[in-house]
Amino acid sequence: MLNFFLNPWMLVGLAGVLLPVIAHLLSRKKYDVVDWGAMQFLELDPSAKRKIRLEELLLLMLRMSLIAFVALAFARPWVGSGWLMGLAAVESRDIILIVDQSYSLGWESDGDGQSIHSRAIQMGREILQGLTPGDVVQIIEAREQPLALLPHSTRDHYLAKEALNELLPASGTADLVAAIQKGIQLLAASSNLRREIIVLTDLQARGWNSADTGLWARLDDSLHQSSIAPRIWIVDAAAGEEITAANFTIERLQLLREVAFVNSPINVTTKVRYTGGEGPVTRQVHLEIDGVRVDEKTIQVKLQPGGEMTVDFEHRFETVGSHVLSLVLDHDPLPGDNRAEAVVNVREAIPVLLVDGDRQPDPTRCETYFAQAAFLAGGAEHPWIIPTVIGAEELTIDRVKPFGIVILANVPTLDESLVEGLKKFVASGHTVLVTLGDRIHREDYRTTLYDVGLGLLPCRIESIANESEQQKRGVRIQNSRLDLPWLKPFRAERGGTLADARWSRWWQVTLPAAPLIQQGSPDAPVPSDQPPPDEGEAPDSAETPNVGTSITELSLTTGDPLLVTRRNGRGTVALLTSSLDADWNTLPAKQDYVPFLHELLFSLLSQSEGRNVNVGTPLILNIPAGLNVDEYEFRNPADKVVPFDKLTDPFQTAARLRNPIVPGVYRFTPKVPKPQEQSLSEEFVVNVDRQESTLTRLTDGERDTLSGDDRMKFVASVPELRKQLLSDAARAEIWWLILYVFVASLGIETWLTRRMIRPL
Repeated sequence: MLNFFLNPWMLVGLAGVLLPVIAHLLSRKKYDVVDWGAMQFLELDPSAKRKIRLEELLLLMLRMSLIAFVALAFARPWVGSGWLMGLAAVESRDIILIVDQSYSLGWESDGDGQSIHSRAIQMGREILQGLTPGDVVQIIEAREQPLALLPHSTRDHYLAKEALNELLPASGTADLVAAIQKGIQLLAASSNLRREIIVLTDLQARGWNSADTGLWARLDDSLHQSSIAPRIWIVDAAAGEEITAANFTIERLQLLREVAFVNSPINVTTKVRYTGGEGPVTRQVHLEIDGVRVDEKTIQVKLQPGGEMTVDFEHRFETVGSHVLSLVLDHDPLPGDNRAEAVVNVREAIPVLLVDGDRQPDPTRCETYFAQAAFLAGGAEHPWIIPTVIGAEELTIDRVKPFGIVILANVPTLDESLVEGLKKFVASGHTVLVTLGDRIHREDYRTTLYDVGLGLLPCRIESIANESEQQKRGVRIQNSRLDLPWLKPFRAERGGTLADARWSRWWQVTLPAAPLIQQGSPDAPVPSDQPPPDEGEAPDSAETPNVGTSITELSLTTGDPLLVTRRNGRGTVALLTSSLDADWNTLPAKQDYVPFLHELLFSLLSQSEGRNVNVGTPLILNIPAGLNVDEYEFRNPADKVVPFDKLTDPFQTAARLRNPIVPGVYRFTPKVPKPQEQSLSEEFVVNVDRQESTLTRLTDGERDTLSGDDRMKFVASVPELRKQLLSDAARAEIWWLILYVFVASLGIETWLTRRMIRPL
């Protein structure tokens, strides 16, 4: 019943119908009865008495109904009926216009060369052109996370057209169901009776998830819970066009590491796929560095229909800073998947603080001797890692501040204040690697450093394990677990010796079952239903450091973890359950020892910096000391300025773009150009899922499933949409009809009152 009122909470006013009854009961008075013989000549006959009582009852009911009519009118009742279509046609409407922004709409027709996205925008203009002056409109971009283009719904249709004209090019994927859900949420605050959601899309199956019954059940619940369920219209912007031409796709780039060094090689790998078309085709893959094509590194690949091929490139950078490395295919009808990009951060060297927990007069017996030698790479002229070694007793937070990476090597214990300082150090975007040995105090590590999962360590240490007699010379790293990009070069089939190292002792550990703190993180993605989901939106509350999931990156053949990592705020903490020296393993004697330590630190550093991320993952840039962050700005792939948040703590100032939802290259640059040596210019890449390249439209059966129970209607064009809007069952408010009844009842009540008080 309440679904037929726009303001159902006003029905509480119906309680006011009791007021006339209460007033009548309170106004009755009791009189003393005195018998008087002459009264017998003044008494009315029984029929007259009944008539008066009937009139009084009728008057009471009229007064009660007057209050009920007022309450009903304020509740704004409505009805849906064909005979009220004329009335409904002149009523204002709320329109949510959803534009599919997935890159499949970038398909260019052979006939006119116009993209489906361009047609969708033109359809949107036609829809806005046909609105009446009182209609309220909002436009939503359907991406992985829906984005409302206008600050609020508006009757200014010119403003809506301008927002439509400024839509960014189609890119990434689109969650159309999430966009419809957002439209339903926005319409919940509407005051209009007629509510429409219009989706402009190419009807590709990818964005609908028609087989996810749970997803559609939640959408149905949202519709049923609405006081007035909006009508949902799906307009085919592709006009039924079946895409059968050949399409070539370049997959996401895979980097061995995001950190590189001047004149050192960096490798990038990807796959090129070929769908549609007939017969083998030869395509060129071009390498671009910072937007400039490197012609001598173009590769030709021969592809079969439905096939793919892996391509590898190597490049050496000559200057420090962040560089955008792009692999590009020649143009085809779907340009959105012809380019893939990644950012490489080129450095001179990385300073690392080594905290030795077992300093000895003989340097060769120190805990960090082999690690220090590995980082200096045998006295190389330009080492990539510059180590500074101190004893555990020298460790203070002030000693930590100049470094981005700190290694605690077999440090016996740390006091609580130092642990708290290191936690803040990591949370501000830095890295701590803890290696174990025979000197650590087990209970201190369990209570102070682990602290039931909220401390510095990613897992709880249990006890020291030794190889058994049966395992002598047999406990090694699981070669099959070397599947992370930075570990693949160490696999045995590639000539790696990492899995040949023998481990005689290690600490057994227990990983926490799940992350203990999920929300309130400086780096936590913003939920799609948290308004507004705009790029760069800053939080409006204090942040709590986020403790992420502990991940086992290396395991021994016994099944025990060897390397465990975990995100903590903006940084990363890692635990190696054995030692860095040769006391517990033979790794320092292996050829892979030097590259393994280097790649381990590069991997941890890349995790903390996060230059190549997925849609919705915050972009965080540590700002060098002395740089005024207020003089800089973030620009999105369309070169538009987006607001960012400034993060400040005792260790590091950072700039954060909270929720990038448009895939592509983002740049952090000066607002006013400066000399190169006095400015900072950094890039990030927000990657996208390439499954949108599978151009498969909804089948007739899938469309019937989605439109079942009158959930939504599919139309082929804007004229058909207009026809359907006019011919569909109208809705009309009837509060004005109730007010007419109210006025009529008020007249009857006045006449009846005057009649009752006339002279007898």
